[in-house]
Amino acid sequence: MKNLAFTVALAFASIASPAIAATTNIDLSGATTGTIIGAPGASFSETFAGQTVVGGNGISGSPTGPLTLAPAGTIDVAFFSPGVSPDSNSLLPEPGNEGPLSVLFDTLANSFTFTMGSSDAGSTIDVRAFDAFGALTGSTTLTMGSGYNVYTLNGLGTYLGLTFLNNNDGAGVRFQNMSYNSVAGGVPEPATWAMMLVGFGAIGASMRHRRRSKKALLA
Repeated sequence: MKNLAFTVALAFASIASPAIAATTNIDLSGATTGTIIGAPGASFSETFAGQTVVGGNGISGSPTGPLTLAPAGTIDVAFFSPGVSPDSNSLLPEPGNEGPLSVLFDTLANSFTFTMGSSDAGSTIDVRAFDAFGALTGSTTLTMGSGYNVYTLNGLGTYLGLTFLNNNDGAGVRFQNMSYNSVAGGVPEPATWAMMLVGFGAIGASMRHRRRSKKALLA
């Protein structure tokens, strides 16, 4: 019983341990055009499982849990010099560089910095943030400047993925030079959940056995 209690206490300690933040850079140097693009730091597609592209640049539906990318549309990869940040590969969701873009981070994040290019000042793009189970943690609408600019998203909670959608810039947008503030320890690992479930189940069985033993002694 003491060992079981220790197991559950250890699992709770894993959940309650303070988050450790660090900057993670997404390396697109080896990325190639495709439906799903994997890169150190994050992976990309137009949608998460549960979402559907509508109207070329919109999204219907909500992500299902656990948060997973789904093959949809094509993301072109092209090398580009934005002028406001280092030259690098960039991502252009199709059609017309106007399609949605979903980003699945390697770890939880609470801030995202990226370079984005647009042609019309005042154009907008919506952003939705989702946790590891596909639940919405926050949303915002970015107003874009003309040309290439560096943007930072804050205040969307702690999330594992983002979807950019409803871009209304006629020439479309491209994304590059991305990094995020990763938060380690914010969500228990599957093994921790399993340890908790086993511990709770065993404690429950032990308590039932003790009650039955007590009743037998009193009979």
